[in-house]
Amino acid sequence: MPSHWRSPRLKARARCAVLSRCDFYDGEIGVIIDWHSHIYTPEEAADDLGAADGKSGPKWGERGCPMVLENFLDAHYKNGIDVSVVNNAAHYLRGKAEHEELPAVQRWSDYAAEVQQKYAGTLYCFATILPCGGPAFIKEAERAIRELGLKGIFIHSSHKGHYPDDDEARPFWELVQDLDVPVMIHPPHLGFGEERMKEYRLASSIGRPFDLCLALGRLIVRGILEDFPRATIVASHGGGGICETISRMDYAYELQEEAFFLGSYAPMKIKHPPSHYLKRMYLDTVTYNLPAVKMVLDWIGPERVVYGSDAPPLTSLKPRAIKLINDLELPEAERAAIFFANAARLLKLPPARAAHAA
Repeated sequence: MPSHWRSPRLKARARCAVLSRCDFYDGEIGVIIDWHSHIYTPEEAADDLGAADGKSGPKWGERGCPMVLENFLDAHYKNGIDVSVVNNAAHYLRGKAEHEELPAVQRWSDYAAEVQQKYAGTLYCFATILPCGGPAFIKEAERAIRELGLKGIFIHSSHKGHYPDDDEARPFWELVQDLDVPVMIHPPHLGFGEERMKEYRLASSIGRPFDLCLALGRLIVRGILEDFPRATIVASHGGGGICETISRMDYAYELQEEAFFLGSYAPMKIKHPPSHYLKRMYLDTVTYNLPAVKMVLDWIGPERVVYGSDAPPLTSLKPRAIKLINDLELPEAERAAIFFANAARLLKLPPARAAHAA
């Protein structure tokens, strides 16, 4: 094991020591929870049949899949991260037949529980669920949270044309309220408009944030946040540009009669302007530039922003992501909230006495 890989036990003790001093935050700085990193199960990482999306994307080839536990641990410890939230991006689900999706999700839940236990205090894992998948996926979400102890749920902004505001997803949101865990929403490998995004990596640089922004907008106007007010949504990638488009959504809502030529707004499913619901979400900082992360902070405030790196797969992004937050002109208490306290609250990390007991 490389010298920079501190043992899970030592890392857990360090975290407990920090918690005992600050009980989420009392002036200590330098603690980091990375909300956004990805690994695959070993089986999926070893599959070389079109690795990017499990269907037609470029193969991993000799370099191998970067989303493996070893790469995660290396980047985590090298960059001084204290705690990480680890998700399965599960882009390969797109290439699976319907009957193959649930077993793949179940394999991830089992593997996630295994690594969460092995590296207790260093990483926490989320279940990967298809909100429109039906009762079997609802049951799997319950198993992952209640039996396996995973800390939240990861969903795609779309999957094979289905979006999480679809009527089929309403039982999922009912369960989310009951489970009282955060839902991280993340774009798929390819979303809408993919036919024009297969060159120059546009599916990643343009398509993914577009799909995420659309999904968040639909969750708002289709009344999911109105009907399920206790659902906690954490949007990746700063919401995929939702902070720039939300004002357009507001005027589309507010100028009902005057804007008749824009099309119908019926049936009305919300009681407030769309920005009201955006401010109830959490957004991560994976925006890659200061103006974008500043816009996120301007819209929802530092108390609803969580630090993330999206590394793995690209582990070189982790130090850049840390620098992005350190370059912000913020009071240290707000910086600590972004780096640590907000995520600690969402994960329900134990306060000082519970941390010592662990």
